[in-house]
Amino acid sequence: MLAEIAESGTISGWLPQTDVNVFQTHIASMDSGLLKRFGAFSAIPLPASSPWFDAQKTVCKDCGRIHRRLYDRTTHGARDLSCGDTRVYIEFEVRRIRCPCTGKVRREHLDFLADNPLYTKRFAWQIGCRASSIKDVAEELNLHWGTVKELDKQYMRAQLERIGQPGPKAIGIDEISVRRPHEYRIVVSDLIRGWPIWFGGKDRSEASMKEFYDWLGPKKTKGIRLALMNMGKPFRSATNDRAPQAAILFDKLHVMRHLNDALDKVRKSEYARLSGKARRYIKGNKYVSEPPGEPDR
Repeated sequence: MLAEIAESGTISGWLPQTDVNVFQTHIASMDSGLLKRFGAFSAIPLPASSPWFDAQKTVCKDCGRIHRRLYDRTTHGARDLSCGDTRVYIEFEVRRIRCPCTGKVRREHLDFLADNPLYTKRFAWQIGCRASSIKDVAEELNLHWGTVKELDKQYMRAQLERIGQPGPKAIGIDEISVRRPHEYRIVVSDLIRGWPIWFGGKDRSEASMKEFYDWLGPKKTKGIRLALMNMGKPFRSATNDRAPQAAILFDKLHVMRHLNDALDKVRKSEYARLSGKARRYIKGNKYVSEPPGEPDR
């Protein structure tokens, strides 16, 4: 099969004089079996003046309507999956139309491109599947840190869409600092499945917490049976208002902090009341609750 295709001239040759292979192709014209078998190594050049192009429908990127009349056509390139240590780019034709809804010239929508049109969607998926840090991936693929982050975010959005709207029974609520000195966002996790399901809000206020319940919807909010959170009033008030059937469980870390504060107050008052040997005993045993002379239990 490969020999027949090579003889017919439908596979472009290697370009050894450069470390980047540029293949002339229009992805939509590729045979699905050929693309699956040869991946980025195969390319089918198609003349821009071919009648095949003139008969194609073009979908507006903004309104989603189908148009047959073109404004113009240009050639663009996008980075695809690498072949070993060699970067692979594909070059393809992009058509533009004048959208009748907005009156503006817009590029056609191409499903195989990522949100950043300089990269293919499967290249973005490869970045998202990596377990390395953003910095390490950027250095390995010779990309900007911000580019890697945006492609990774697109991959994560696709995974969330594939999973669908969650219906948690037990949730964990916490805040995370996103910028100094005091800028926070709320993170809500599904405790049974063990993964985060929502990240948002403008701060850690009650109004921001209610945004989560609005996003979840009243039907699935009624299914929440347990809410784990800190002892702050905003999270508790929003949960009691939107999910009154849920039992509230405070995080052990915050409970222990309040317990230690209470013990500290008692210790300081006892230290001020006592004198002599008893005072010295309290000074050296901060977390011992038994009175002096009483055996350990």
